[in-house]
This record gives sequence, structure tokens and C-alpha cells, in this order.
Amino acid sequence: MGTSFCLVSTHDHVFTLGIEEEFQIIDPETRELRSHIQQILADGKMLLKEHVKAEMHQSVVELGTEICTDTASARQQVIQLRSELAEIAGHESLKIAFAGTHPFSHWMDQLITADERYETIVKERQQIARVNLIFGLHACRNSRS
Repeated sequence: MGTSFCLVSTHDHVFTLGIEEEFQIIDPETRELRSHIQQILADGKMLLKEHVKAEMHQSVVELGTEICTDTASARQQVIQLRSELAEIAGHESLKIAFAGTHPFSHWMDQLITADERYETIVKERQQIARVNLIFGLHACRNSRS
């Protein structure tokens, strides 16, 4: 019993990718997380449009690229979006950081974003949802014939 392989030409498939990153909203003096997503969104929606989103915790901001046809395009978008987000945060006297979790800000101090979806998650999962204060990087790849 051997393994069979299907060889596909790159001319037959179009590969795309998109990247989403979740950043910490930080107070530059205390280095604590700050629940200031509304301030980021107020300024960010004008410049970043649909690329900036709130997450469940108000101390988290998500950036997402457009659908990209190659890694060079994705990289360029990530760099541009990060730079613009940092500038927007600076206008609000905030900083942006990226790490899997925050080293000392406590989950109990973080406000939940007012959104029906997040309210349902917190209602159903309670403390498990509130404790889930993590920051991720998601790369989505797609191919189509």
C-alpha cells in the first residue's frame, strides 16, 4: 500500500492569505493594560477602516490585512497597519504591545466590550471567558482552483 500524491500546478490554484493580530493596549507609564478600545476605534476607523476591530476584552485591539496573493504583500500590509495603529495609540497617550499574554495586568481588571456576542460568551462560559486574556496571531491560508 503506497501513498498516492496529486501533483497540482500553481497555474491551477490561486493561493491567498490573510493575517490577524491581537495587540495589547498599554498605559505607557505603568505598563498596565488599559481598557481603551473605544478611543482607538474612534480614531482608527477613519484611517484603518475595516482593518481594526474590538475584541472581547477592551484592552485588546485586532488588526487584519486584506486577502493577499503573496507573503510580500501580506508583510507590507502588516507593517503599514502596525505603524498606523501605533500612531493612533500615541495620539491617545497609549502604547501598543504584542505578547501571548500580559505579564502582570490581572484579568479581573479588564472590561468586556459591549457586544451581544461577547455578552453571550461571558454568560455561557463565565470566569473561563473572562480569564481568557490572550493575544494571538492568526494566519489564514486559502486555495482555490
